[in-house]
Amino acid sequence: MTHAEKFIQLTLILPNIYIDRENFAKRLNHKRPTSVDNWLSANNPNSTNRAKIAEIFGLKADIWIEKFSSNQEFKRRVESGEFNIITKEMTIQSKIENIIIDSSTDITKEERNMLQKDNLEEDIDLNSKLEGKSAPFIFEFAKKLKSENRAKEALEVLEILEKEPSSFKYSYYNQIEHLKAILLSHESIQEWQKAIDILKRLYSSAKYHLEEPEIITLIASNYKRKALHSQNGEFLAKESVDLDLISQSLALYKEAYNLKDSQAKYYDAINYAYLYRIATAIEEDLENSVEISNLYNDLSKVWRVDTHNWWEMSSKAEFLMLLGKVDEAIFDIENFLEMEKIEKFELNATLRQLKLYIHFTADKDAIKFYESLKIAYDNIF
Repeated sequence: MTHAEKFIQLTLILPNIYIDRENFAKRLNHKRPTSVDNWLSANNPNSTNRAKIAEIFGLKADIWIEKFSSNQEFKRRVESGEFNIITKEMTIQSKIENIIIDSSTDITKEERNMLQKDNLEEDIDLNSKLEGKSAPFIFEFAKKLKSENRAKEALEVLEILEKEPSSFKYSYYNQIEHLKAILLSHESIQEWQKAIDILKRLYSSAKYHLEEPEIITLIASNYKRKALHSQNGEFLAKESVDLDLISQSLALYKEAYNLKDSQAKYYDAINYAYLYRIATAIEEDLENSVEISNLYNDLSKVWRVDTHNWWEMSSKAEFLMLLGKVDEAIFDIENFLEMEKIEKFELNATLRQLKLYIHFTADKDAIKFYESLKIAYDNIF
């Protein structure tokens, strides 16, 4: 089935959501129903619209890449709820695990003191270091290595933990798998598909994403990386980008945005905005400029920006840049850097994001913003 055929079937299967072409166009933030008419005439919707269509119908964007042998099979599987987005409002039959990854595990006071005082040396014999230690300590040790950006060693620690004859690894299965996926996603490892497989299992089987919507963000991020990068981490040419993965990533960023608490929404919002712009540049589509401004206005109603936090201030500045207010963005960041201390990796992460965005869009405002940050980087470090 083509994307257009799937859209046509969705209008028939879910008429109470579709209603009519004018109503659906309005929900897409389109002034006229021209795009809807095109899809009803068998022209495929582009990646940004596929993400929004899935969101409006309350379905996972997986529906666009799944293969169906007939309209009947498509109808049956949609009606079965297989592709439904699971939200907090739905009745969940299975027990939701309340312990999330950032909560402390039950280690002894002695072990906790040992962990806090441990200044990790460069080369660690992990097996000797962890010999005789409890399973909770080993898990906390992996989290400490992860916090210090030592992903490969943290992953080795999880492998040691999995060999432990302890019930801990079963009680904390979701949290261990979540951490493993984070580590597999790290730039030094880049096992994106393995991470996606773990995260999708957590999403579909354990409803774990309702307690930890961050896993949805991680799936979105890994789809984005797979779509825009080669296996060795280089940026792809526009014609090599997998637009179905882009569509899935956009839908998942929006799902995570809708699930998260007010102060955590900004990360998914800025990633959605960047990717939306990249997709419209790749497909040479006339961008729906209302989309990003509406998103930022919605976010601003609940987000109280922490003016001492680099991630929040840089995200706000990046939104300003995307909205054509690059001089204001540069002014805000320059003020921040004069007042606050920043780590090298923090500024590097923002520069990488901008570099990726510029590669696909050649946005002049982004180039100007990037150059100002690069000067700041050279002056500070």
